[in-house]
Amino acid sequence: MASVVTSSPIQNLSGKFTWKEKIAYRTRNGRTHVYAILNPYKGELAESRKAAISLFAEASRRCTEEMRDSDRLAYWQAEYRKHLKRTKNLSPDSRIKRYSTLRGFIIASLSATLKANR
Repeated sequence: MASVVTSSPIQNLSGKFTWKEKIAYRTRNGRTHVYAILNPYKGELAESRKAAISLFAEASRRCTEEMRDSDRLAYWQAEYRKHLKRTKNLSPDSRIKRYSTLRGFIIASLSATLKANR
């Protein structure tokens, strides 16, 4: 198995290089993935999709606020540590998701709360 160490100043690629290009780049957890966009949807978004997008936007906004407050950040860090302990040895069949970042965990928790309150 080969190992590649880049010496390039470009370590993360994201998005497309031109607006007409059909290849999109995305970096997750330090690994860059390339996606071919063959038939992008150009129609109007459904109401359910708009609601999901607004819910995620609200959760992201609240996450940013929570992470700026040092007391709330300490609370979320403690909750995230509990989550990591709880999900340490999950089987592949488990329905519980293990979040790899604190921000992702906070957004998921806030999204669940917002969804329950709607």
